[in-house]
Amino acid sequence: MNKPDCPINLFDVQSSQKVIGQEKFLKAFEKILNHGGYCQGPETKELDAKLAEFSKAGYCVTCSSGTDALILPLMAWGVKEGDAVFVSSFTFVASAEAPAILGATPVFVDSDPETWDMDPKDLERAIDAVKKEGKLNLKAVIAVDIFGNPCDYDEIKRIAHKHGMKVLSDSAQGYGSEYKGVRSGNIADMTSTSFYPTKPLAGYGDGGAVFTNSEAERDLMVSCRVHGMSPEDHYDNVRMGLNARMDSFQAAVLLLKLTVLEQELIEREKVAQRYNNELSSYFGKQKVLDNCKSARALYTVTCANNEDREELLSFLKENGIPCGAYYPRPVNTQTAYQKWNTRSLPVCEKLSKTVLSIPMHPYLTKEAQDYVISKMNEFAAKKNSKAA
Repeated sequence: MNKPDCPINLFDVQSSQKVIGQEKFLKAFEKILNHGGYCQGPETKELDAKLAEFSKAGYCVTCSSGTDALILPLMAWGVKEGDAVFVSSFTFVASAEAPAILGATPVFVDSDPETWDMDPKDLERAIDAVKKEGKLNLKAVIAVDIFGNPCDYDEIKRIAHKHGMKVLSDSAQGYGSEYKGVRSGNIADMTSTSFYPTKPLAGYGDGGAVFTNSEAERDLMVSCRVHGMSPEDHYDNVRMGLNARMDSFQAAVLLLKLTVLEQELIEREKVAQRYNNELSSYFGKQKVLDNCKSARALYTVTCANNEDREELLSFLKENGIPCGAYYPRPVNTQTAYQKWNTRSLPVCEKLSKTVLSIPMHPYLTKEAQDYVISKMNEFAAKKNSKAA
């Protein structure tokens, strides 16, 4: 099959602007230029309210990045040196970086072989190991919705709460996902998300948000977001904090992007179902738990081994199909985190060597999908014939 004339992108960060209308963005920016509230202006307050409404959460605290959205709730929970924070390792570094920045110890947990999210059984093993060593205080769990796929939150919360720990959902890739009818933002004790341009709800730069149902937690994060500022005296910083405010221009973009999010999630799911149904069984596919919906931030498959993955990566690129290995190195094996690499994570390590993400976004045309599927299956057929 010949490559179609339409562009094939791994992500699409521009088409929604055309769907919404560029003039609406320009009008929103002009409004900000006129009122002069460039940082934490009225647009950010409106975005807080609309995101909380979308997630059916009590409160939303917008901030400057997805990483700050992980740090702020940990600060509100008082995470500090001597605390253990249990984190996924098959993911981007930020979920381990956040507790480490606060002086806490990230304890890495293996992945479930089917969902690729944090494995509740290995979480229990990791907790038992920390308790047996007796050096760290059990504090929190950060569970990542990898590629937009919601974790097994009932089990993770049950385990964490049994040991007196809070659960933070790292839904950087999962905003818009659902767990048993409940939207991301209202599932765990708190939820963090990112609005980086490749995310399901995408801004035009960095941005993030934290969701909570606790007014006290909301107030603490609002303070921490601005250097630990007192609400009564802006020149009295009553706790350690960050410079983590969202600017009004980013909020204006997200308010407009939010108007098309529902439809974009539907279109993402249509693409994912085509891939699920039509890609060869040679490829391993990520399991979504019953009564759950992935936000489909990335569509990712596994190959039989690392050699096949590298061969597929080259084959797709040679045929004009963008792709990427997310993530080729587990966080626990990376240079800055090796001192905490104390546990064997066999599933995580295998995934990092075999996963490959292929084009996934709401504006992927049928012709582009046809071409991606045909080339993927062409590769699979060659592998299957050699194995026969």
